[in-house]
Amino acid sequence: AKLQDVFDGRCKRLIINVFPRSGKTELAIKMAMSYGLVLNPKARFIHLAGGDDLALENSEITRDYVKSEAFQAIFPHVQIKKDSDSKKKWYTTDNGGIYATSAGGQVTGFGAGITESMEDNDEDFLEAIQQSEKFGGAIIIDDPLKPEDAANEAAREKVHRRFISTIQNRTNSRNTPIILIM
Repeated sequence: AKLQDVFDGRCKRLIINVFPRSGKTELAIKMAMSYGLVLNPKARFIHLAGGDDLALENSEITRDYVKSEAFQAIFPHVQIKKDSDSKKKWYTTDNGGIYATSAGGQVTGFGAGITESMEDNDEDFLEAIQQSEKFGGAIIIDDPLKPEDAANEAAREKVHRRFISTIQNRTNSRNTPIILIM
């Protein structure tokens, strides 16, 4: 229900705290990004995880879901660009996509969500308003802190500084949600 609130625009910041092995990665990352692309193939996601391997694996599985015959039979409007087969960064034919890296990795050059553009032309302005009402993607952060660092104030402060100085600034719109899973 809380993820649906994010997709419907009622929630811009969501923290999911549940125990390990409860399916949070499957539901709140892989399935959520797939569903977000169904809602809007222009949606852009940044997925950050505690380690690069996990982020890339989640991105690859999400991409494989979207490319699967079953997914394509139901949602043929979501297509992946033919020359876009990287685990780290891939795009839909509508220029949506996913950028995945570790929580401490490089996140410049790609923004989450759809860019708000307000043109002087009335038709462009109305289209921008309609577009901003659609789900446009999110930043999804999975376990930015190792469990053994949870009690370490310096480690927590480092993650907090990174979030404030870099990660939250990677949104393309003030309406882009940020989901933290841990």
